[in-house]
Amino acid sequence: MTDRHPRLRQRIISSVIGILLLAFASYYSGILKVGKEKPQKKAISNITNVVYAPVSLSESTVEIQSNGTLMAKNTVQLVSRTQGLFEKSDKPFRAGVYFKKDEVLVSIDNQEYLANLRASKAALLQSLTSILGNLKFDYPEAFDKWNAYINGFDVNRTLKELPQTTSEREKAFINSQNIITQYYDIKADEVQNSYYTIRAPFSGILTENNVDKGAMINAGQTLGTFIDPSVYELEVKISPLELERIKVGKSVKLTNGDQSKSWTGKLTRINNVIDAQSQSALAIVELRGKDLREGMFLNADITTTKLKNVAEISRNLLIDDKFVFIVKDSLLRKQAIDVMHVADKTVFVKGLEQGMWLLNNSVSGAYDGMKVNPLNVSE
Repeated sequence: MTDRHPRLRQRIISSVIGILLLAFASYYSGILKVGKEKPQKKAISNITNVVYAPVSLSESTVEIQSNGTLMAKNTVQLVSRTQGLFEKSDKPFRAGVYFKKDEVLVSIDNQEYLANLRASKAALLQSLTSILGNLKFDYPEAFDKWNAYINGFDVNRTLKELPQTTSEREKAFINSQNIITQYYDIKADEVQNSYYTIRAPFSGILTENNVDKGAMINAGQTLGTFIDPSVYELEVKISPLELERIKVGKSVKLTNGDQSKSWTGKLTRINNVIDAQSQSALAIVELRGKDLREGMFLNADITTTKLKNVAEISRNLLIDDKFVFIVKDSLLRKQAIDVMHVADKTVFVKGLEQGMWLLNNSVSGAYDGMKVNPLNVSE
């Protein structure tokens, strides 16, 4: 009995200790759980701050900006209508050489053709001489004028116009002798002979030469390009939207690429046909001045008609080129607009009212009816 009591007490003590350990562990884990609980977050507002600016309407004179390559207004492609050797020119036939009006650009050897022409004239002179006897006796009133014509005849000069017939009988007689046919054949040959000499149609510069002196030239061959350097034209592209706002006679400011030089031109022609590929029309600007060269690239600012009651706004505010956002009662609202003119960084639009709150910056995810906190751009 004595031996059993100590073992019993030992088991009771172990049980009590186990119970105490479990109670302590449960209490400690409760404290840790309470410590790990996250504090509740305060509610965050989802209203976006936006910046607006009051709309200001005005009357604006805008400029259409375009560009193009300068071309001489008067340009001639020199094409030969005859065949032969390039014999001579009044000046060297080289690009950059200046020729005065009517100076010889190209002279083609025509000795063979000229000899045949003279032979035709000699044959006509023989035919005229053979009819003098008949004229003297049958048409005495016509003899003197035909005799004078023969006396002034020169095979080395341009054929003079035949004397006028004064009666039907005289006219029938002259025609029967083949005089009229011979005359017009020679006149046609004289025209052909003139093609052997190509003269400057105006004072200008040879910008391109495709043949040299002594070369063989064929009929239809392009010999070079000749331009008048005193007046130029610039073709610029105009959008269909702008066509109705420009007029012939408007002044145009032109500048070179680095804007170190400027000129003033005039709008002379407008082609209202829209190019299918570029969807634009061509306007032609005429200009004169120093330092202009064929092929120069120029920028053009064309003054247009005045636009009334328009607002000038940034291009990045446009939505599909048809809408903008305005702020009304702290809500974003889509406002329909009409684009009247597109400038470099801005557009001129109609459809807005004076004082409207125009959204002044892009807002990510903006939509019609979006709740916002509006801030004036000047604040």
